[in-house]
Amino acid sequence: MLDDVRVLEVSAPETMLAGRILADLGADVIVVEPPGGAQGRRLDPFIDNIPGLERSLTWHALNNNKRSITLDLTHPDGRDLFATIARKFDVALETIAPNDVAPLADLKLDEKLIRCSISPFARIGPKSNYAASDLVVMAASGAPSMSGDADRPPVFFPVPQAMMEAGAEAAIAALASLAARDVDALGQHAEVSARIAAMTSAFVVPIQIASGNRGMSREQAQITIAGVKLPNIFECKDGYVSVPFAFGPAFGPMTQRLAKWAADEGHLAEEVAALNWPSFPGDLAKGKASAADLDALVKGVHSLLLSKTKVQIDEMSRRLSLLTSATLGMDDIAQSEQYRARGLFTRLKIRAADREIDAPARFAQFSNYSIETRRPAPTLSEHTCEILSVEAGLSSSEIQALFVHGII
Repeated sequence: MLDDVRVLEVSAPETMLAGRILADLGADVIVVEPPGGAQGRRLDPFIDNIPGLERSLTWHALNNNKRSITLDLTHPDGRDLFATIARKFDVALETIAPNDVAPLADLKLDEKLIRCSISPFARIGPKSNYAASDLVVMAASGAPSMSGDADRPPVFFPVPQAMMEAGAEAAIAALASLAARDVDALGQHAEVSARIAAMTSAFVVPIQIASGNRGMSREQAQITIAGVKLPNIFECKDGYVSVPFAFGPAFGPMTQRLAKWAADEGHLAEEVAALNWPSFPGDLAKGKASAADLDALVKGVHSLLLSKTKVQIDEMSRRLSLLTSATLGMDDIAQSEQYRARGLFTRLKIRAADREIDAPARFAQFSNYSIETRRPAPTLSEHTCEILSVEAGLSSSEIQALFVHGII
């Protein structure tokens, strides 16, 4: 798909997904790292929980299908070499930390080169100099304000979400710039704000406020009727499952079937299960049903689910046509027969540990293009000599001299 596109990625946590997407689409992506290794090599988790430059599972997940070169971009010779190599490339990816000079600033780059820069916040504005931690960027995006229960601090994401959002948007920016270059034959300098990218996770929030509505707030993961709390997340034998309660003619019959299941299993009194649950709100108002009945239903369902595994609940839900949904952990995802049947995992060789692991195979599935893992994530400086020889025309003696002086 992008077989004729070449990308130089000045590696940083935020660029890794962008480079991986472009590489998966067929581009020749070369990761440019400092001689001591890119920061992404120090991101946990590590295989067998043993840290090392070649043991980061994050690095291995986000750098497949790339080649690697070490180059000190703080040294004049390193910068000159980058500019020389970049003449043969189409896209350059970089990150810019607050108050820092961009890695590619002041380089004489070809006017056809597309330069994509990722920064924590917009380069101008009140937050342009804010600290760049993922926690700060995500908090500023507004997304956490919508997660978790209203009576406690927000629930933050278990992975560096802003980093991933920024990388995905940078890949889109690069592709859009390539499409524009096909029209005008000119390169562009695209800038991606990680905060703005992360705001897409909570896009309804700024729309709501900008439309003149009151600000949104986190809601409890439950509703309350007649003083009885109706949670939609229940604990089960091996985790958690979402089981919504519903009333009325459309969805109320599901609650009826759920109540009967609980009664059949001995977790709810038969007379409670036999109530007309689709009409419960109206019956409650007329005094034909009580809050105690609803409380008994909730407790009965809770007891029922505690006795079942997620698989058992899923099987019975299919049989009874219930809208339940298990909360999947990483073990559940790894063992899912459906995901494996869809080819979402691939065997990945971790050379540092001399073993193979299962890893996500692709970010998307196409009808007319197949994303394949052509090569594992590169080891540190794995392709430096090859790239400097082919792309910069350096001799073996010149490459050795660069190594001796710490430039590669």
